[in-house]
Amino acid sequence: MWEFIEQNWLILIIGLAMLAYIIYLSITKQWAKIREFAYEMMLCAERTFSDDQGNLKFDFVVNLVHDNLPPWIKPFIKRDSLKRIVQTLYDAAKDYLDDGIINSSIGKT
Repeated sequence: MWEFIEQNWLILIIGLAMLAYIIYLSITKQWAKIREFAYEMMLCAERTFSDDQGNLKFDFVVNLVHDNLPPWIKPFIKRDSLKRIVQTLYDAAKDYLDDGIINSSIGKT
């Protein structure tokens, strides 16, 4: 065990620092600010682009959110991951708007 710690001490320290910082972010609600900004950009895209420009709207939101991420987080969040996050947020918003409850009822009659 000690041999493993001696050989990987730098990686362990970096991992612990990252974990501590993630906990700090959770406490300070930085992720909530990013989520709120993403929702604002979705609304802006809906108002700016026409209904048949779905991919353009999506790319617009992803690019703006990515460009406005804090510089220290950009190396940890790849654009593909951000696309999945934005899509999840969009799906949740759309689900909420159809009946006021997030219950996976999009498209159900």
